[in-house]
Amino acid sequence: MTRIRAAVGRYRFGRVAAVAVALYLVAVVGAAAVTVVSGYRGPLVWVAGVVLTPSLPGAHWLVPALIGIGAFKAWMWWMVLRGPALPRAEGLPPGVVWARRLLYASVACDLVLWELLETVSHYVAGVDLVADVASPLLWAVTMIILIRVVLGVPAWFKVLAVALGLIGVLISLPVAPPDAIGPQLIWLLGLASCVSTLMILVAQRRDGRWSDATINFGRIAVIAPLFFPLLRLLALRYQWLFDEGEIVLLSAHRMCSPVWLARTAHELATPPGRIAAAGGRRPGGRRVTFGFLAVVIVLPLVVVRAEEDARYGFTGADEGCRDTVRSYAETPPQERRKAFLCLARSRTFFGLPMFPDNLPDQRVLAYGEQLCAVADPEERQATLRRIGGSADDTELGDALQFLCPDVVAREGAETAREQARLARERERERAEEQAEMNARCADPWPSVRARRQGTAAYLLFEGGGYAVHDDRDHTEGPGGDVVKAIEDGFIDAAGSSAAITTYGENEPMCLTVKAFAAAPPLRLKGWDRVVEVGIVSRSGRLVVPPYPEGGDSGALRPLPNLAVNGPGRYRLRVYARTLDEKQGDPDAPLEEHLIVVYPGRSTKKIAHVLWR
Repeated sequence: MTRIRAAVGRYRFGRVAAVAVALYLVAVVGAAAVTVVSGYRGPLVWVAGVVLTPSLPGAHWLVPALIGIGAFKAWMWWMVLRGPALPRAEGLPPGVVWARRLLYASVACDLVLWELLETVSHYVAGVDLVADVASPLLWAVTMIILIRVVLGVPAWFKVLAVALGLIGVLISLPVAPPDAIGPQLIWLLGLASCVSTLMILVAQRRDGRWSDATINFGRIAVIAPLFFPLLRLLALRYQWLFDEGEIVLLSAHRMCSPVWLARTAHELATPPGRIAAAGGRRPGGRRVTFGFLAVVIVLPLVVVRAEEDARYGFTGADEGCRDTVRSYAETPPQERRKAFLCLARSRTFFGLPMFPDNLPDQRVLAYGEQLCAVADPEERQATLRRIGGSADDTELGDALQFLCPDVVAREGAETAREQARLARERERERAEEQAEMNARCADPWPSVRARRQGTAAYLLFEGGGYAVHDDRDHTEGPGGDVVKAIEDGFIDAAGSSAAITTYGENEPMCLTVKAFAAAPPLRLKGWDRVVEVGIVSRSGRLVVPPYPEGGDSGALRPLPNLAVNGPGRYRLRVYARTLDEKQGDPDAPLEEHLIVVYPGRSTKKIAHVLWR
C-alpha cells in the first residue's frame, strides 16, 4: 500500500487519476459479474467500449477478452489522467505551452467529444460532419506547433514532416467521395500521414525529452494497423478471428494514440535533455511495443497452417463458365473448386449473387467450406444471409457438391426420404379425407337394385357442373356443351356426351349412378329436377370422370361403366335436389344427384320435373 501511495504521489493529479481508474475497474468487475451470472454481455461490452455488430456470434473467449480489454484501458486511462511525470518547469516557452494545450485538447476530443458527437449524430443531422472536419483540422494545427518545438532535427526535416502530415489530412476531410478519389490515391495519402507521424517519433527520440514508453506508444499507434490485414487473411480459414478478434484488438489499439498524445504533453514540460541526463530511457518501453505486437502478430500466426491448396488468381467467374460445368462425377478433382467458384459467382434464378461480388475467391472458398460444416439447411441459409449472399437450397447444393459431395449427397438422400415420407403422409391424409366425404353420401334408391351401380362424393370445380360421356370415343362431332346446359337450365346432350349443371361449386356433392337393362320406374317424389335425354356409346362405355391426381373435379370413388349393353343408344335420366344442412356436420354435402341409364333409341329430351 505504501508503494502504491508513493507511486501515486509522484504525479500531478495522481490521486484523482487513481480514484477514476479504480472506479473504472470496479465497473469492469461488476459488469463481468453480471455477464457471468446472467449470460448477458451488454454491460461488459459497454464498459469495455467494444463495438460489436448485432449479428456477431458469442465466442467462449470473448468475455475474458473483454475483461482484459477493460484492465488494459484502465492502465491507459491512468497514463492519460495523471500529470507530468517530472516536476513542472517554470517559464515554459509559449510554443511549448500551446503545444501542450493542443495535445490535451486532442486527447479530450478523441476520448470524449468525437464519441459524443457520433452519438448525437444519430438524432441530429449534420453533427457528424462537424467531427469529420474539426478532427483533421485540430490535428493539423497540433502537428505544426508540436514539430516547431521539437529539438534535435534540422529545419528541412520539420518542413517535410509538416508537408506530409498536411497531405495526409486531406484524406480525412470530407471534400470528395472516396469513389471519386480512387483507392490508389487514398492509399498514398494515408501513407503520407503515416510517414509524417513516424518522422515526429524520430524527432521526439532525438530531442531527449520523451521516454521510450511514450515513443513506443506512438509507434504502436502508427504501425499496428498495418498488421491487422493479417487477420483478414486468417479469416479465410478462421472466420471467428476476423469477426471478433479484429474488433477486440482494434478496441484496445484505439487507446494507443490518445496515450501517446497525453504522454507527449506530459513530458513536453521536461527541460530538454533531462531524461537523457538522468540515464537515458525509462525501462518498460520496449516491453510495451513487443507485448502489443506479439498479440497482433505472433498469436494469430500460431494458428496458421501450411497452405494446402493453390490460390486462384481470378476474382470472378469466367464469361459463360456455367456452360462448361459438368456433373461432379465428370469433373476432374483439380477442377472442382473452379466449378464451385463458377456457380458461386454466377447469378441465381432471381438474378441475385450467391455470394457478394466484392469477395475474393479465397474468401468465397472459405465461406463454402464453412457452409459445408453447417448441418441444418435453415441454419445454412441463415449463415449465407449473414455473409450477404442469397440462393435457394437447390442452387446452393448444386454449388457445394463440388466442395463437399458427401455432405450434399447425404442431405439429398435425406431430403428425398423426407419428401417421400411427406408425400405418403399427404396421400394418407387425402385418402382419409376422401373416405370421410364418401361416407357422407348414401344411395337414394337403396331398394332398387341395378345391374351396375355406385355412390361417391363428387368434387365440383369453379363454376360447378360435370359430364357423362364415352371416354374412348375420340371421333369429332357435337357433344354436351356446358354453356348450352346452363342456358337450358340443367342439361345438354349430343352424341356420346352430356353436360349437367349443379347448384354449387368448389365443394363436394353426392352422386349415385345406376345402370338398368330396361327403364326403371320414375320415382319423382323428393327431387327438384328430373330430366331425361338420349346419348350414344360408340365404344361401349359411358362413365362419370373420376377425380384425377392433382386435378380439380371428379368422383372420389371409381364408378362403374353405365353402358350395360355395350355400344348403342341409351337414355340418360338425371335426378337433382338440394339437401338440408345437417346439425353438427358443417362439411356435409348440400346437393345430391342420381344418374339412371338404360337402353333406349329415343333422342327426345323430356323434363319430368323442373324446379319443384
